Order: sequence, then C-alpha cells, then structure tokens
Amino acid sequence: LRAQLQARFKTIAIDEFQESDPAQRELLRLIAGQDLILAFDGDSAVGRFRGADPDGLNAELDTYLNHGAIRIDLKKSYRSHQQIFDLGLRVASQFRAPSKTRDRSCGFGQAQLIDQPLTVSKLSSQSQEAQYIAYLFKRAHLMKGIPYSQMAVILRSSGTQSAALRRAFAQVSIPVAGDLDALANNPAIAPFLLLARVATGTPLNLDICERLLISEFGGADSISLRRIRQSLLLARDEDTDKRPGTTLLIDAIDKGDIPIEDKAALTRIYEILAAARSAVGKKNARAEDLLWAIWDNARTSDNEKLSTAWQNTALRGGNRGAIADRDLDAMIQLFDSAARFSERFPYSKPSAFLDEVEREQIVGDIITAQGVRPDVVEILTVHSAKGRQWEYVAVAGLQEGTWPNLRQRSSLLGSERLVERERLGDLPRLELDVIAANALADDERRLLHVALTRAKSGLIISAVAREDDEPSAYFEEIAESVDQSSIVSEVPRPLTSAALIATLRSQLHSDRALTAASLLKTLGNNSMNAADPAQWIGSAPISSNDSVVPMDESVNVSPSGAENFTQCGVKWFLEKSGGTNGDSTAQILGSAIHEFARLRVEDPALTSADLIAKLESSWALIDQSQGWVSTTSLKRAIKMLERFSEYHEKTTRTVAGVELNFTIDVGRARVRGSVDRLEVESDGSFFVIDFKTGAQAISHEDAATNLQLACYQLAVSLDGFEKKLSGTVSRGAELVYLGSKNKSLTTRTQHVINEVEIRNTIEEIAQGMGAAQFRATVNSQCKKCVVKSSCPIQVEGRTVIE
Repeated sequence: LRAQLQARFKTIAIDEFQESDPAQRELLRLIAGQDLILAFDGDSAVGRFRGADPDGLNAELDTYLNHGAIRIDLKKSYRSHQQIFDLGLRVASQFRAPSKTRDRSCGFGQAQLIDQPLTVSKLSSQSQEAQYIAYLFKRAHLMKGIPYSQMAVILRSSGTQSAALRRAFAQVSIPVAGDLDALANNPAIAPFLLLARVATGTPLNLDICERLLISEFGGADSISLRRIRQSLLLARDEDTDKRPGTTLLIDAIDKGDIPIEDKAALTRIYEILAAARSAVGKKNARAEDLLWAIWDNARTSDNEKLSTAWQNTALRGGNRGAIADRDLDAMIQLFDSAARFSERFPYSKPSAFLDEVEREQIVGDIITAQGVRPDVVEILTVHSAKGRQWEYVAVAGLQEGTWPNLRQRSSLLGSERLVERERLGDLPRLELDVIAANALADDERRLLHVALTRAKSGLIISAVAREDDEPSAYFEEIAESVDQSSIVSEVPRPLTSAALIATLRSQLHSDRALTAASLLKTLGNNSMNAADPAQWIGSAPISSNDSVVPMDESVNVSPSGAENFTQCGVKWFLEKSGGTNGDSTAQILGSAIHEFARLRVEDPALTSADLIAKLESSWALIDQSQGWVSTTSLKRAIKMLERFSEYHEKTTRTVAGVELNFTIDVGRARVRGSVDRLEVESDGSFFVIDFKTGAQAISHEDAATNLQLACYQLAVSLDGFEKKLSGTVSRGAELVYLGSKNKSLTTRTQHVINEVEIRNTIEEIAQGMGAAQFRATVNSQCKKCVVKSSCPIQVEGRTVIE
C-alpha cells in the first residue's frame, strides 16, 4: 500500500504544516517521496486544542533537514504595513529565540487614528471601547474610502463584547455581518443568564450590577446609574456607614437595602433576583424553573411584564417588531435547551445548565433566515480569522483573564498532560503540569500573533481599564512600545449628523458661537432639518395662553376621563390629545366581551355555549397572533364569558337595559357616557353594573369613591338616558371583574352617592379640563404611564421642560 501511494503521489505540498498532529506527521514520513514541500509558520499555530503539536515542529523538521532537505526562510511581508509586521514579530519573539535573519526594530512612533498604521487605546468601559472602534471604522470609511468589507474586529472569544460592538456600530449606521451568536452571546438572553448565575451563587460585583441595571428589565442608563450611586452615597450616614459606592450598589441589589427615592430600577432587579433565588432553593429545582422565575417576574421600566412588552412590540411589526420577534424566538430556544438538558441529566442543578450554555459556541437553532450584505464589518474570533486578511483590523478586549486565557481547557481528562507525556516521555505529573501550562501560554501568544497580523494597512489595539477590569500583560507590552501620549483614553464625537448638530448647538453659548451658528445655518439650508432652530424642542414660543375651551362654552366630560383627570391632569390632557398607543389585543377583547354580554341580554335564547362558539369563530379578528400565546388568550376570554354567564344567571334583579347612552349637564360640564348594564331592584330603583375585563381589582375604599360609577349614578338621578327610565332613584353601582384570577367572581360595590358632592366635583373637573394649564401629579399609574417621557415631574420627561 505504501508503494502504491508513493507511486500515485509523486509530489506532495502541505500548507500550514505547523497545524499537523503527531499521527499526521508519521503518516507523511511513510508516504513522502523525493518531491516534498512543507510550508509552515510556527508563530501562527492555533490548532493545539484539536491536537496540533507546534512545540514538536522543529524536531519534526530536523528529520527532513538531516536527510538533505533545503530550508528557505521567507523574510518579506506582502500583507502588512512594516509597523504592523514589526509588532507581530515582537509578539512572536517572546516564545522563540530571535532569528538573525529578521530585523526586530519596532519604531512605532506616534499612533494617530487611521492616519497611522497603529492605534492603541485604553478606555474606561466596554461600551466606550466599542464606540471608539466604531468611530475609527466610520472615519476610515468616510475619509479613506475603505469598504466596510475590508474591516474586521477580532476577539479572543465572543461574548458580551460582541453585543456591545454591534450596538455601537448600529448607532453610527455601520452594517455588521449576520448575528449568529450562540445562546450565551445573544444580547437579549445574556441578562437572563447573568441574573441566573447570580441566583445560583456567582458573587455580585460592580460590572454585574451595572449590566443588570442597564438591561431591559433594569431600565437604567449611564446617566441614571451615576445618579443612583450618588443618591446611595448621600443617603448613608457617613458617621456610622463607611461603605463605598460600589458596596452600596451591590448591597441594594443583593439585600434590598435601598434607602433612596429613585429606586425603581434597583427594586426591579432585587425582586427578580429574590424570586430566582427562591426557585433555586426549592427541592429538585431544574434549570427551566429558575429561568421561568426570572422570565415571569421580569418587568420593563414602565412596570409592564417583559413578556407582554415583547409580544406587543412583535405584533406591531416594523424594525422593532422584528427585533422583539427574534428575542422571543431566542427565549423559546433557551427554554427548549433547558428542558432537553433536564431530560438528559435529570438530577443536575440549574448551575450545570448555565455552565453548558456558556461553553456552547455553536448556534443551537436558526429560527429565522438571516440576510447577508456584501459590504459589512465582521466580528469574529481569532480561529475564524486564521488565513484571512483585511485592510483595517481592531484587536479588542485585551483584558486580564480573557487574553491570555490560561485556564486549563480539559482538566478532567488531563489531555494537556497526555500530549506532553507523549512528546517528552514519562515525567512526574507536577512537571507535566508546569510544561502544559507553559505550552498554554505559548498558544495564547500565538493567537495574539495571528490576530495582529491580519491587518494590511491599519491596526487598532484596545482594552478597558476600570475598577474590576484591567488590561492584560499583552496590552501593557504593546503599550510600552509606543509614545504614551499617543494612547487614546477618550472617545471622539461620533461621526453622525445628529452628534455634529448637538456639538454645534452646545457651542452657541461659547466663544465659537458665530462659527457654530454659521455652520448650523449652512446645514439647515442644505436640507438637514435637525439643524434648523425651528425644529428644536423648546425653541418655539408658546403658541397660546388661552384656555383649551372658551369660558362661555361647555366642556365635554366622559366618566372615565373624569376619573383619570383627578389622578393626573397632564396625563389626561396628553392622552386625550393623541398620546396613546393603538388599541391593544386586551382592549379589543374587552370590547368584544361587552358585545357578547349585550347579545346575551337582548337574545335570551342564547346560551353560554352559544357565546363561546361565537367567540371561537371570531377569535382571529380579535387576536391575530398564533401559537401558544393566542391559545392562552382564548382560554382566558372563554373564562370571562363563563363568569359573565354565571353572573347573569345568578342575579336577582331585572335587567332594564344594556349599553345605555346618557348625557347630563352639570354646570359647564356636559357628561356623556354609556352604562354596561342597568338593573332594577324589587322596589323599582336602579342599580348600575360595570363589567371589567382586567385582572387587577381596585380596593373597596377606591370603589366607594370611584368617580366613573358616581357619574353613572348621577345619570340615573338626573334622568339623562336616551332610553327614558321608569324612575330616577339609584340604589348604587358595582364593578364586576370578569378577568379576575380569583376562583370566585370578584366585585366592588359603591353605595348611593351624595349627589350634591358629586355635582360639585364634576363642575370643578370641568373647569380644570377647560383651563390653560394642567397639573402633573405623582400617583400609582406613573409606572405604566405612556406619556411619562413628556411629564415635567418624571425623570424621563424633565429634560423636555428644562
């Protein structure tokens, strides 16, 4: 067989010979003839994890050299700028003896953005690092004409840094190659896994706290994070409490020690963490139990369940809808993975599944097709970059513990020691461990060498320096070789029109005001609307100081609007003026349930089963979603109809009418509304019924003073119904909650009102509704207020006024 192979393959040429393993080398020695070419670069071996033996390369080459082979050293780089090439040589020289045939002088000189081959940056956060790389890539594209397809970011391993880079690139409109991350690297999933890690015992630190707070269920940003830390410091007793700001932040999330007013973000994280810890603490807890505890308790900054927010956003469509749809798919994939893991390892702890997810580097399932754009920036690992090249490359994340990563890869089976024993013979285990650790360090340096030598004309080296994260020895080694004054520590202004206009606006009150004003005028004259002062918030004068409704005209008041106005005048006015979302599925469902309730009264022959059948046949018109979400909603709607039928059949009063319209005049107020159901007592008096499809019932105290029910009773007393009643005596009103989660029907009763008091209240409300100014009031509805960003007493809206 050997003779046949040698006769068949007269010439053998092998590229990347440094990646070969001992078995492959032995096979080559057996079949190689006289015409053999071996091309290799020992500095660029990255396949040790799958058996490559770069340490035994020289010994293998000596076998051929001793039998007359000729060695040819290739000294010239045809890829990289000399400065980048020299840097690669410098890195490689640390793990092998310098060759006399190469000039190792570095001569880095000043590193100035893309105008120099090498840029070294040390930033204060991962976000800043990503923004700086995005700035340089954008500048290279605009100023030098480098296509995005000729740019790449190389990381030691993908993770949260990849997500930060994608966000930074998206902010400055840089296209990025398809986002095919494993679950652990998915930006929507990462906060859930991080919080699950903390619940299973990972200690909190500043980085974890900040990442949780700026997640979607934390709802904070860089500004509010700073404000939270300052508030915690101000709230402590300096005489008895010497904890630094980091410890205060950790204790707030870990123990719920939150002695500040603006604590919503901290409270949300603490409550989710407490629920997750409770789930982990239960007997035989599984990974999906932990994940469900987090998912079911996660809420947005508007105090809406995160699952509901994602669902509603996905159903609205558009770019945001596509993102939400992708996030929901990823969450389903995560739960499926957890269920499969529990089936395979029924007695494993939740932490074991989290370990499995973190080790996963291959995408488990691609639910949606991914589009591919030709001119895109790639974000990839060193192993993926091997054998490729780009004009402009950023080598990011040179952090201690990350690059180099000196953790033993397979300590259980000891494959590192096995390789060294095969190569070096029978040595003591301790000595083998030392040799294996040194080999691992060499592998990490080879990876760095490969990463640095992918660039042709521009190379960025970056790291983060902050309290709990320091640059690695690799970064410091490179930084020592450049002029220290050239190391970048601040991120320049983003190269976007919005950032330029913001900068020019900020200079209007400085000594550069005339220049800034001239540039803004030029931009505005060239169709850049954001530069036009007429478009700036707060620049236009108040259009009118007149009352919303002239004093000699009536003010239209709805019963529900009157209730809302008493809670917050600003919220009522903004929502009345269009500041609301479109009708949600819940609102459409509520209208449908009321319609079915009307049909049951007007057509006594209809049964509960008939109503349910009508609901099921028309469900596609009510809820256009599909799958388990739609099925769950339908079951809840059927339950509402069953509860309505239960109420309808058990009531002892006679039904006088349903959906009855009324109009009454009270001072300036013209109150118009519709009563769900009006029932007649045995003495001929009337009782108002208002059906509610929400799950949360108000308190008995609030029901007693509920203004909406009071307006309905007043309509009875003033004989304001279009369908004239047989009397004007009201015996009270009742809220009936069809969507309550309680087993029994939930109701809230309002007794007979004080008519004079209610009339005075409505007249006062009408004056307020028709006025020129409206008062903002903090109340229980603030958490889910849809116009919070325009409210002058909320953090989100304060800047609009200031």
